[in-house]
Amino acid sequence: MKSREPESNRTPRGDALENEFRAMFAERSETVRVTTAPYAAVRQRITAARHKRRMRIGSVGVAFAMAAVGIGVWTAVPSRHQSIVQPGTTDPHVPAAILYADGRTPIPNGPLQDAALTWLRATYKGNLSGLTVVTTFDQAVQAAATAKIADHDAGVAVVDDRDGAVLALGGTWNRPLPIADLMKPVLLAEAFEGGHYTPQSKEPLDAQTHPVSLPGSPQPLVYAAAGDQTRNWPPESPTTQIDNIDVSLTRAAQMGANEPFAQLELASDMDLRSFYGFATRAGMAKEPDLLPVASLVLGMTQQTPLAMASVYATLSNGGFHRDPVMVAQLLGPDGRVVWIPPAVAVRVTTANSSQQVAEVLHAALLGPTGNGLTTLQTGGASTGAMAAASPEETSAWVTGVDSHYVVSVGISSEDGKGRLLPLGPDQHGGLDVGSRIAGPTWASVVRAVRSLG
Repeated sequence: MKSREPESNRTPRGDALENEFRAMFAERSETVRVTTAPYAAVRQRITAARHKRRMRIGSVGVAFAMAAVGIGVWTAVPSRHQSIVQPGTTDPHVPAAILYADGRTPIPNGPLQDAALTWLRATYKGNLSGLTVVTTFDQAVQAAATAKIADHDAGVAVVDDRDGAVLALGGTWNRPLPIADLMKPVLLAEAFEGGHYTPQSKEPLDAQTHPVSLPGSPQPLVYAAAGDQTRNWPPESPTTQIDNIDVSLTRAAQMGANEPFAQLELASDMDLRSFYGFATRAGMAKEPDLLPVASLVLGMTQQTPLAMASVYATLSNGGFHRDPVMVAQLLGPDGRVVWIPPAVAVRVTTANSSQQVAEVLHAALLGPTGNGLTTLQTGGASTGAMAAASPEETSAWVTGVDSHYVVSVGISSEDGKGRLLPLGPDQHGGLDVGSRIAGPTWASVVRAVRSLG
């Protein structure tokens, strides 16, 4: 064994390296002596360790390289979450098991498990190692939520409006789509909240005879129709029959007419910014296209099926909003509950407004034959739904409530670049398109939900 390097041969840099070397291993209670190995070799290891210690690679973390000293060998172990994992330990971010809501059945690796873990890691900051995750997902409802229609992708989300528990997520549940007519019940909730309107309140149906104007402006809003013809805004679906009459808000929802809702949105006793704020408080994500502008009522914004399930849950449960919850509890190795998510409910609207929206949704579901919703006519007074499709027919929706359960189905199709494609030859929006394309999936999931009681 070589003797200690003479003091005359050491440099300030060498002293600094040795001090750093000592500091690195101080917490190990190791007595570090330079005589345990050739100093030159130790210095090389220290330099390499210091270099690796300072490396940062995004969220992958820090790789600590430990020098081999005498008989003690410390191994560098990279971590995905910026934590040092010592030999014999497990990843603190990986639980022992992930189960369905029954607390017995494991959830296979895949998108559903990924969704639960993503939600959990954003909500629970503790160590998951050794814990069992019991999710809110119901296995039978989940099976129904994975349905497909023809060549189109079905995105399905099922939420219990009493506590925000997500019972199922299927297919493209997190793909944002133009929501079209699904926005109308949100506007109704805001209008009913003020006490000036009821489901029987009437508004004009014909925009060409009764133009819509911004508050304080005498100029009607217009848009460029086919052939560059200028027409009074808003446009209507080709299947919506327009007459020079006033119709109730319930009837307008059954028809999918735009004019009455545009008149309501821009009425002197309503406010666009208030409507926008109400939509976000009810659960809509603040997407770039969600703006306090006149087209807000036409549902031009894109939202996911899960977001719309959350919004309709707010409208259906007495006006309380609860953020979606995907994990019911965490169990320790001994089976005891170690954590449950906090229950937070924020009142967004009154119970009376919520009940009035439920009446409109029930009427929309049971509307007259020919309006495209006949395939969804099922259930009692606690069942209601709204169908929708974007003007270019790139999205088709049915979102509604059955008892305490909200089922949101959004159908779409993408090309290789992620662009939404038309779903059929009609290429127009409206209730008929939404109910025809998304209705069968919605009905099948509702049947599965009813087994929950």
